[in-house]
Amino acid sequence: MTPDQVYSQILAFIGCSTNTTCICDLHSACSPLQNKIYKCSQKLKTNVINFDDVKTKADILIGNKARKSVDAVVNSTSNSFFCFVEIKSWDLCIKYNGSETGIKDQAKKYESDLPKKLNDSIEICQQITNDNSIFDNCKIVYILVTDISVESGISSIYSDLTALAGTSSDLTVLCNQLSLNIMKNISGVETRYWECRDFDKELSSL
Repeated sequence: MTPDQVYSQILAFIGCSTNTTCICDLHSACSPLQNKIYKCSQKLKTNVINFDDVKTKADILIGNKARKSVDAVVNSTSNSFFCFVEIKSWDLCIKYNGSETGIKDQAKKYESDLPKKLNDSIEICQQITNDNSIFDNCKIVYILVTDISVESGISSIYSDLTALAGTSSDLTVLCNQLSLNIMKNISGVETRYWECRDFDKELSSL
């Protein structure tokens, strides 16, 4: 199937278009659904499928509550990739666990959690379409979206992560480097690491 065909089948499974939204509404630190306000002046425009809703409905059908899922799915603008999207708030982690140890402990959780979320989400897509070969001819990209400045972290080079001073900017660098390493080590699919504010622009380039 093409990415667009996969997207259409998942949307048909979950039902109406109210299950599509922008990633801002899926981000717990920003979503009015979580009694928060948008941190950015303008919401993102790209509609994605809330995949947590897809997982919940699929799990009810087979009585399986142990699976995890990514936050959203969407096909790329060029229809070249089917995208699994996970949103993680490093900003909150820095604010409330603002130490190297706290950041590294959180990254270890992400390291085990992110691959499982992808694998379970692929399994869910196969289940709801009754097609285990659904992605055989469909390129997958796994996107980790964060709310910190990705550019500032990637442009800084540290040879020793343990040598960071512990300032907010240094912790941002640490978060970015750990995130990039986690995504780089996920095999079998292409991966990306994007700042949430750039989601529309980056997706349009895929």
